Amino acid sequence: MIFEPDLTGFESKFLKFDSLMQFRVKHILLVSSLYDSFVLEEDGQLTDLIYNEYLELNLTITPHVKRASNAQEALQILKSQNIDLVIIFKRVADIDVSAFGRAVKEIKPEMPVVLLAYNESELAVMSEPGFSSAIDRVFMWTGDVKLFLSIIKLIEDRFNVDHDTKLVGVRVIVLMEDSVKFYSSYLPLLYTEIMQQTRELMAEGLNLTDKLLRMRARPKIMLADNYEEAWRLLDRYRKYLLGLICDFRFPKDGEMDDKAGRKLVPRIRKEIADLPVVMQSSDKANAEIAHANNTGFVHKRSPTLNIDLHRFVMEYFGFGDFVFKLPDGTQIAVATDFLSMEKCLAQVDERSLLYHASRNHFSNWLMARTEFDLASRLRPRKVSEFKDADAIRRYLIDTFKSFRHEKQRGIITDFSRRQFDLQSDFVRIGGGSLGGKGRGLAFINALLTKYNIHGRFEEVRIAVPLSVIVGTDVFDSFMEKNNLLTGALVNRPDEPVAKAFLKAKLPRQITTDLKAFIDVVDYPLAVRSSSMLEDSHLQPFAGVFDTHMLVNSHPDKKVRLRQLETAVKAVYASTYSQRAKHYHESVGNRVEEEKMAVIIQRAVGSRYGDSFYPSFAGVALSYNYYSIDDIKPEEGVVYAALGLGKTIVEGMNCLRFCPSYPEKLPQFATADDMLDNSQKEFFAIDMSDPGVFPEPGGEKGLIKLPATQAETDGTLLPLCSTYSPDNDRVYTGCSRPGIRIITFAPILKTSLFPLADIVKFLLRLGTLGLNCPIEIEFAVNLNPEAGKPREFAFLQIRPMTKDVLFETVTIDDVDTSRVVGRSENALGNMCNNSIRDVVVVPPETFDRSKTMEIADQIGKFNQTFHSAGKPYLLIGPGRWGTRERWLGIPVGWEQISSARVIVEAAYDDFCPDPSFGTHFFHNLTSFHIGYLTVNPATKNGFIDWDWLLRQPVVAETTFLKHISLAEPIEIRIDGRIGKGLILKG
Repeated sequence: MIFEPDLTGFESKFLKFDSLMQFRVKHILLVSSLYDSFVLEEDGQLTDLIYNEYLELNLTITPHVKRASNAQEALQILKSQNIDLVIIFKRVADIDVSAFGRAVKEIKPEMPVVLLAYNESELAVMSEPGFSSAIDRVFMWTGDVKLFLSIIKLIEDRFNVDHDTKLVGVRVIVLMEDSVKFYSSYLPLLYTEIMQQTRELMAEGLNLTDKLLRMRARPKIMLADNYEEAWRLLDRYRKYLLGLICDFRFPKDGEMDDKAGRKLVPRIRKEIADLPVVMQSSDKANAEIAHANNTGFVHKRSPTLNIDLHRFVMEYFGFGDFVFKLPDGTQIAVATDFLSMEKCLAQVDERSLLYHASRNHFSNWLMARTEFDLASRLRPRKVSEFKDADAIRRYLIDTFKSFRHEKQRGIITDFSRRQFDLQSDFVRIGGGSLGGKGRGLAFINALLTKYNIHGRFEEVRIAVPLSVIVGTDVFDSFMEKNNLLTGALVNRPDEPVAKAFLKAKLPRQITTDLKAFIDVVDYPLAVRSSSMLEDSHLQPFAGVFDTHMLVNSHPDKKVRLRQLETAVKAVYASTYSQRAKHYHESVGNRVEEEKMAVIIQRAVGSRYGDSFYPSFAGVALSYNYYSIDDIKPEEGVVYAALGLGKTIVEGMNCLRFCPSYPEKLPQFATADDMLDNSQKEFFAIDMSDPGVFPEPGGEKGLIKLPATQAETDGTLLPLCSTYSPDNDRVYTGCSRPGIRIITFAPILKTSLFPLADIVKFLLRLGTLGLNCPIEIEFAVNLNPEAGKPREFAFLQIRPMTKDVLFETVTIDDVDTSRVVGRSENALGNMCNNSIRDVVVVPPETFDRSKTMEIADQIGKFNQTFHSAGKPYLLIGPGRWGTRERWLGIPVGWEQISSARVIVEAAYDDFCPDPSFGTHFFHNLTSFHIGYLTVNPATKNGFIDWDWLLRQPVVAETTFLKHISLAEPIEIRIDGRIGKGLILKG
């Protein structure tokens, strides 16, 4: 009998490969603002990440993202189009997520619906009746697009796990975690590690076909949030389990059980004795229990949580090396990284080279290491395209070497050393995210270009200045290669941390790119922070990190390069400053998760002798918390100042006006008001010393000049009015003798420059794009180089925090005998009756020359409250958070982080006009801290000092009293009308 070859098994393996991952998310409905959609595409390179994963699986159709901005539009799309996954952001206006989820399920019962929340307060919706049947899963959104990709993978795993495990034995990892915040952090990490380690997870000795099959059959992750679900998954996929990551405390039988993990792990270990398990807990004492059960352990409150989890995955889930083999399977070399890969490629036997090249092993290895760009470059190339093995060897060596030195990714224009010139617009050095500030700039740059805004106003160019963004991948590489993370995370003073960062070296390829950049540009530069969380919803991080201004005019380009490198490293160091750590702690973030991009931007302005500055700069808010007269809050407010915008964001005197009523200037009601409240000084870049190097803090390289200097420079005329003492009148312009006052009258009262119209237009554009109130920063140059138009430079955009719905708070029907304080200008919306402690600067001890000392004393009190976890009320004079010590108390965020309510009080003649365009103020609003201004002279409320200062004093300093009350005071603020009360308990 003649036996015919049986090819069934051979064919079946390829058929099985083709049959894997039968359910793919091809069409995603994203219900979000235009801004959030843009961030996912432009900042995080979502399409790029998805495309390369699909390329690895030999699939050609990548998911298409369809966006809707409201429920009605979303449901209509769902009815008319094929959708595989619905993702909704919690902060989309006018949508009840539970009702929306139910409506989706009515149309398509099996449709997965995922909710993205910005912070833990938004998770309260999960407790609403019917929520669990309407929404499949909730995630915490921090701006990392890998979470978005993880959601897609998790949904696909859920639908494919039964089929793929039975078909080819795909492995399963079970994650038992009920905390939305933690599994939102874990999943991107786990999926990244899986992609990096896939090859090492597979058993050795497999043939080539099985190896290729398993390379594409990555492990599945199954997420459980209670004991019963976890055991169901463990029991169902016990034959395919790769490992278990398990919490100690989670729900069991409908109740939170502190020992649930200690019950689950032994149960599965009876079935699978050698199953790799890592246990996790917020209680470090549980480490001993974990080790006693022969499991790994990670401390959830550890500042190195991600590192610890990474270490476990590396140890138990794979090796990561590329093993060179001959066709018969003989191992002849091992490559552990790109450099060793280049060395191996130059030396290995050509039979091995052809063996791996003909089977896409190089691109597969790169896919596992998440080097998607290079993998996609190599995969399409065929051995048949090359003359011989030496040609293949040269191509591979050149490609790996080029990629190692010039890794550039993203839809934003990649930086090219050969092609970069002054015509470039918005470019990226390195991969990763653009960071929060960079995302905003990229978004607004896209809007300005798409809608051709640049020339909308005659003879005015509206644009984002030339910007080069160093992506967060560079930060990661810098931290790793210099071994800086562990030392930066511990609680150390800023100085040694900054010193270590400045001493460290940037990646060589980045230095080379920066050198190419310096070879082209010779104008002043602003080097600005752009962290992952900066300028995000509810977490603005305004003014927390460094900005450095560089003269960039030294004749030696090597010196200019070192200055730029120093500025970049100083921005990196500010990521781990005490101020930043306090801020992270306040919002419940772990500093370890923060990443920093850096924006290198052309400074806006012109040179005047030894200084460089714009004609003026400003901050504009689309929602004005302190509107007056008949001006509506939604008509916004603008803060403008001569010179750099540092004047505004640090709380110094500047001009405030509503763009809808630019001639109404409430702070300048009288000539005396103008003299008292107008800007007296301005900031500029000091051009006198081109050899100066940046220093941590960002002050080096700046100069503060008297406003009169602007008249000498010829820049004061468009902003100036003149006070004539002879007749006690103020005149527009500088044509007559008298005292110069910066009122912006020539611009606001004439058609000299359409400032109000431009700002109104841009605020509207940005608000529509972000789908929420916004804040922008800008700079204007009215004296450009010959032949160029006047410039309105868009420097920053970020979302403001404004609650759409206000809790009802009553402040009118109150027993007047209970009132300790009243404010007609109050910010926030609250009814707080939990504060027993008051820190006050009594009027009789206040000394405006000692405000720096007062700030230090407040910081010490704050640390005490912070350690005890107690809130307090802070009362003091002038502008809180100003950098101008004569206008108020210059506290930093870390010095008042535990204050829940702050009162800004006028003391006798010390009553400077509040400045609400500062970074300090922006952070207060974002944290929902009550903020009351009190000035009896203007009939804006009062404080009952007699009663307050009679209360028990438990501690005091030269300038402060810590008052402890027997009964908590009650603080009511009605955000609808902007009024507040402080009441006796």
